[in-house]
Amino acid sequence: MAWRIDKYVVRGLIQNIVPGRVVGTVWLKGLNQPVELNLKGNCYRDLAGARLEFRNAKAIEGDYSGFDIFQEGTVGDMTASKKVKTPPDFDDDEFVSDEPPAFKLANCLYLEWFSESNGRVLIESVDYAWKVSLPKWTLSEDAERDQQEANKQAMFNFMDELSRALDPAEQREDPLEEDMDEFQWEAYLQKTDARSDMLLELFEKYENAPDCEEIIAQAMGWEIDSMEVTEEFFEDWDTDEDEEKAGSALEYLPNHPLIVNMMEITSNLYDESEARKLLSDDTSNPWNQLIWHGQMTVSKLIAALEQVSEGVETEPGFVVAALKRALHLLHLTIATMEACISLKPEEHKWTSDIRKELFALRESIIDLMHNYRQR
Repeated sequence: MAWRIDKYVVRGLIQNIVPGRVVGTVWLKGLNQPVELNLKGNCYRDLAGARLEFRNAKAIEGDYSGFDIFQEGTVGDMTASKKVKTPPDFDDDEFVSDEPPAFKLANCLYLEWFSESNGRVLIESVDYAWKVSLPKWTLSEDAERDQQEANKQAMFNFMDELSRALDPAEQREDPLEEDMDEFQWEAYLQKTDARSDMLLELFEKYENAPDCEEIIAQAMGWEIDSMEVTEEFFEDWDTDEDEEKAGSALEYLPNHPLIVNMMEITSNLYDESEARKLLSDDTSNPWNQLIWHGQMTVSKLIAALEQVSEGVETEPGFVVAALKRALHLLHLTIATMEACISLKPEEHKWTSDIRKELFALRESIIDLMHNYRQR
């Protein structure tokens, strides 16, 4: 999917001084030379003809394996005026209302391009400091609309390339009618994951567009009416109903022992971490990540064993392939816990029993996979 590099940017310079050409340099933390941009196209009107300089005071070092230092290709949406919702600033003591706080609109620096070597690359942040020079030339409204259409087509082309990158042998919407083995199921599940990622990427980019449903349907190749897209898919994004849906879902959670076991472990981890004030609003906090990996393990176990717990005859290949995914998340949970403990081992002896439970669950999953492989 897209290379999102905003967290790693130290500083950068983007110039659209020459019409139809965007050049620049972007310094990433940990690299000893800047990334060089040489792109066809124009920025939006607020940056067209101008020089943009930006800095990030909170840059962190990333993994740049496979990322080309020379970025050639075409521009995507490039603007410093994208409106995004941001949480309001308030102190906990000041917030006494029962109503959730209203979000604020803020200008977001949004620099997108489509690289010949890396596909879609995106810098998106409301936290950078930036300044824009006076323009050497101006982009007309008609020219900006043309550029927006070109950018949309570039996004569609990027999605097409992602689709073609999937194994052609797996280019089907449904599994085979006959039973598949675990490896065929793995390929099928990987394809559905890729399409889900594509859909999420499109929604994040176009969620505020008035014709969002039509754009996404076109990019995904759906031959359905846009109203069907709205009614059948986008209602899942209605955050007002999330709490109600979650409450209903809890009443019907499958009761397979492995699912129940992991749910209890995750709940215990959360309660203990919360009681010790180890959790925070920072998503990079390793204790937050530990809880997240635990929750994701639960979801993967539900995907693998929901039908089994309901007594439905399930293909052994599917169960094994889905349990592999759960096992991967369980390994992440264990590794994250080890990282958390290593920070202050003497203070976290309380994790000893939970650690034993995680390893016992791991053995149970492996045993179940072995049983299904023998069927």
